[in-house]
Amino acid sequence: METQVLGHAVGATVNDLAMHSAAVMEKFANGENYNEAVWIERGRFAVRQTLEGMFELGRALIIIKEHTPHGRFTEITEKEFGLHKREAQRLMNATLRFIDPKMKAVQPKLMDLGKSKLLELLVEDDDSLIELADGGDINGHTLDDIDRMTRNELRIALRESRENLAAKDEVMKTKTAKIDELAEKLEKSKKTVKEPDAADVGSELAMRLTSLEVGIRSQVSRLKEMFEQMAAHTEAHGIDHRATMVGTLNQIILDCENLRSSFALPQEAPTDDMPEWMKQEG
Repeated sequence: METQVLGHAVGATVNDLAMHSAAVMEKFANGENYNEAVWIERGRFAVRQTLEGMFELGRALIIIKEHTPHGRFTEITEKEFGLHKREAQRLMNATLRFIDPKMKAVQPKLMDLGKSKLLELLVEDDDSLIELADGGDINGHTLDDIDRMTRNELRIALRESRENLAAKDEVMKTKTAKIDELAEKLEKSKKTVKEPDAADVGSELAMRLTSLEVGIRSQVSRLKEMFEQMAAHTEAHGIDHRATMVGTLNQIILDCENLRSSFALPQEAPTDDMPEWMKQEG
C-alpha cells in the first residue's frame, strides 16, 4: 500500500478519506480507530523512551570509562556503540547534569522537547534550565516557544543569548576600568598639597568598594563549577564531598557576618539615599 495524505488531495471524498484511514490503521495499528490526541501522546511517550535510553547509555558510558584505560574506552564507544568521542562525551555530560535532584525534577518537561533540542539546551547553566522548565524563559523564549522551534532556530536563539551575556560582561569590564581610572586619578591627587574634596573622596571609596565587590562575586560564582565537579566525582566514586562544600560556604558566610558585626551594620540598607559623607554639617 502506498502511503499518501488524501486530506490534501484535490477532490477526495469523505468516503475516500474513511477508506484510506481504515487501511492505514489496519496496517499500522491493528485496526483501531484514529484519534489524534491518542497518537500524539504515543509519539511523546516514544520520545521520552528514546531520551531515557540516551541517559541510560550515558550512565553506562560513565561506568565503563571509570573502569577502562583511555584507549580502550574510545575503542568500546566506537566499535560497540558506534559513537565518536565527542558524541560519547556529550551523552556523559548530559547524564551528569541530570544527577542533581533539582535538575532531575525538571527533566520530564525538558525531555518532551526531544533529544536534539535537549542537548542544545545543555550549553545553558542549571539555574537557567530550571527557570525555563518552571515557566520562565531563555532570552525571551519560553518552553512552548522552544517546542515550536526547529533545532537550528533554537541554536541561533541560544547563540544570541550568549552574545547578549557577553555584551553585558563587556559593559561591566568597561565600568570596572573607569572605576580603576578614577581611583588612580584620585590617588595621584593625594600627592598634591590641596586637600581633596570630601564628596570626591566618598565617591572614590564607594567606587573602589564596588570594584572589590565585582571581583569577590566573580570568585564566589566559580564555586558552582567546582561543586558540580565534586558532585560528579561523588556520583562516580561514592566519595562524599558535602562536608568540605558546606564548610567552605559556612566560612565565607562567617567572614561576612564578622564584618557586619565589626562595623555594626544593619541587615537592611538604610533608606536614606544620601551618604553621610555628602550631608552638610549643621
